[in-house]
Amino acid sequence: MKDFEKMTKTQFAVFCLLAVFSGIMIGIGGIASLVAISTMGEWGRLVGACLFSLAIFAIMAFEMKLFTGMVASIPAMSVKHLWQLVVCFLCNALGVLLVGAISEYTPFGGVAAENGAALIAGKLDLEKWPLVAVCSSMLCGVLITTSVRSPYHVVEKGLSATLGVVFPIIVFAFCGFDHSVANMLYFYYLGEFSWKIVAYVLLTIVGNVIGGVALPLVMMLREKARRQGGRS
Repeated sequence: MKDFEKMTKTQFAVFCLLAVFSGIMIGIGGIASLVAISTMGEWGRLVGACLFSLAIFAIMAFEMKLFTGMVASIPAMSVKHLWQLVVCFLCNALGVLLVGAISEYTPFGGVAAENGAALIAGKLDLEKWPLVAVCSSMLCGVLITTSVRSPYHVVEKGLSATLGVVFPIIVFAFCGFDHSVANMLYFYYLGEFSWKIVAYVLLTIVGNVIGGVALPLVMMLREKARRQGGRS
């Protein structure tokens, strides 16, 4: 990764645009998932999870910048590179909010808005919502990292890599785990602002980071153990 000081204006602009487009894909996937849940009965949740997974597949295919995907690189990053995570999240959020605004003028915008608002309101009304936010987002972080790192670990590429990217996303979306970027769409539909909402966003970011770095840290320890074993 490049230092902020060494990155040209063009490179920085491209980084931000890729992050915004990543948010756009998450927003579109989120709307598709909400519409499926609303219109397809018992199978809607599973179909919605599958539809949402296409957002991550597109992000991986076009090498866009997604905050929860970049989290997996934290163990190998220096402190001077952490600014990228902040910029990436803000640009992701901008992309999601843009899709939320546009969706109001689409045929399924009303359905998505109603269900998105109800979904996040239900989480905020839980008695132990801070613990729910952290634990749920931690599990999401684990699955996101599994998704974005799996293509580098499967023996054969092609279908195996594709399934490795898509399947963990289907699981997290089906289970309703908290994705800090996707949640911005639901908060947009809720149409409210409070410090409780800010706290929920921050807690999900923390949870996504904790869960997202867990597997990379284990992989680093494994590689260290292998090197030590080779020297013995």
